[in-house]
Amino acid sequence: MCFDELASGSWMKRNMLTTHQGSETGRPYRALPDGLDFSAMDARRACRVEDARVYTGRDTGASPGLVFVAGGYHGAWCYSHYLDFFAGRAVDCFAVDLPGQWPHAESWQACAGLGIEDQARALRAVCVQLDRPLVLAGHSMGALPVMGAADLACVRGVVLLAPSPPGNLPGAAPVPAVPVGGMVPPPDEAAVRRRFLDVDDAAPVDDLLRRLTPASPGMLNERYLLRYTVDPAGVACPGICFEAELDDSARHPQGQDKAVADFFGFEYRLLKKQPHSMMYGPRWRESAEEILRWYRRQGF
Repeated sequence: MCFDELASGSWMKRNMLTTHQGSETGRPYRALPDGLDFSAMDARRACRVEDARVYTGRDTGASPGLVFVAGGYHGAWCYSHYLDFFAGRAVDCFAVDLPGQWPHAESWQACAGLGIEDQARALRAVCVQLDRPLVLAGHSMGALPVMGAADLACVRGVVLLAPSPPGNLPGAAPVPAVPVGGMVPPPDEAAVRRRFLDVDDAAPVDDLLRRLTPASPGMLNERYLLRYTVDPAGVACPGICFEAELDDSARHPQGQDKAVADFFGFEYRLLKKQPHSMMYGPRWRESAEEILRWYRRQGF
């Protein structure tokens, strides 16, 4: 059964959810810098697929759909602008919350034992449910479940945005582990400005901060200690890896993103003046245009 059929039936009604982030606080949105206003996502509805939920920007079935996967501390909401951008250019697009990116269990603490393969498994289920050709796009740690699901026959392309490296990437640099046990809180305000956006201390990021969610220490340590491996031979589709010039050098040392591209035989592009979170940074439109150019070149 295709996704459109599900959308019109009782399955969708039973599994339809409203976004839980942002508007539930009751605080009205104030004027925000371009890129940091995610309120459009609060008007979207989500469809649950097992332990994931899917937000639709556009779904006509006419072309391979872009499926955007967020990284650590983030969820589908961070692709609010991308969904509008690609839908407005007649490209089918979706954004997903994977396990650990939304409170699908009884509590956030119940997510502490999740690993990256749990996310990859959920992403595979989403791909099967969508039942159509897809292009998977993953940012940061979200690139790892994308790599893990890229061997599916329905995957026609892969887009890696400032990706975390697979554990078997030659020369990949580990990062100090986080304590195990409870969920790891998001970075503080100063770190968000520095690591995610590369903006000055005056930039208002409070609405961004309230959307960030805790992360599973298991997932973080799989990435940081290079424990999640991927067989590049299983990824037969074309792909591209985008490096953010202003990225955090501790997690993305020079040459690592290019090495990820080479590992899979993908194209590589350095995006000048882009921060790590290019999908909502000050130049998010430029990153979206680059993705669109690559997508069009594939003949989709």
